[in-house]
Amino acid sequence: MKRVFFLCFLIGLSIYSSSQNLIRFIENNKFGYVHKITGRTTITPQFTYASQFNDGIAVAAVGNHLLSSKYGFINEKGKWLIIPQFNAAGNFSAGKARVQQSGKWGYIDKKGSFVIQPQFALCYDFKEGLAVASVKNNLWGLIDSSGKFILQPEYYSITDVFAGLTCTQKNMTDKWEILNIKKKTSIKTSFTRMYAFADSLAPARDTSNKWGFVNTSGAWVIQPGFTNASSFSEGLAAVEKDYGYWGFINKKGEWVIAPQFDRSGSFHKGLALMEKGADIVYVDKEGVPVFSFKR
Repeated sequence: MKRVFFLCFLIGLSIYSSSQNLIRFIENNKFGYVHKITGRTTITPQFTYASQFNDGIAVAAVGNHLLSSKYGFINEKGKWLIIPQFNAAGNFSAGKARVQQSGKWGYIDKKGSFVIQPQFALCYDFKEGLAVASVKNNLWGLIDSSGKFILQPEYYSITDVFAGLTCTQKNMTDKWEILNIKKKTSIKTSFTRMYAFADSLAPARDTSNKWGFVNTSGAWVIQPGFTNASSFSEGLAAVEKDYGYWGFINKKGEWVIAPQFDRSGSFHKGLALMEKGADIVYVDKEGVPVFSFKR
């Protein structure tokens, strides 16, 4: 495997051992972790899947094939905190992680015990005490921390909660609405697609299939002009220009990282995972590559 390091400075042991500096990479179809500052492999490639670390815990899977692997959770030393036993899993958020068992999804605590029994066709991370979930027929609602639906699963599409707001589409051909969950009021829009609010802005697509960003009142803050867009993360949003390359803009709509990537991730702890040709590259907020490896 060809690995390219652009930063290679030794730092103190306390920083070195911190999971916030561990980033995942792939070698011979196995996931491992490297320290983003020193370039040293800290967890050897051994997992069929591994997520980024969040609060010192990461999802990891072992097995011969991804679909048949069992999922558990590891610490920053690569040791199992929760042994592989689930068919699928997501990162911990607000003290809970979603896991799949016997075809149904539920939530566990950091001891591996179920706090919400498996009962959903699919569910996602908790945000502001609420999570997107579906029981059947691919219809979505919001559940609280007990697993009870506070917004019934009757929406074709729904986004994560931000500042008490969620974006909803009742039926596939409907325009989107911005729903205030507590007040039970909504703002009707003309948008054909929306993603979740973050940093008070949400990506929205107009009737000409161009993407821009709107505020919580549904007013354009960044005018539609992109062929695709994702939610803001750490002050930057990935957008696609003319069905070509991806780059990043700030909240003024200004290019911070010029379009140059084939596929784009979002920023997490100062780095974004991007694809450029055969390379998978971590870049910082100035677009400078920090670490890369081959697909």
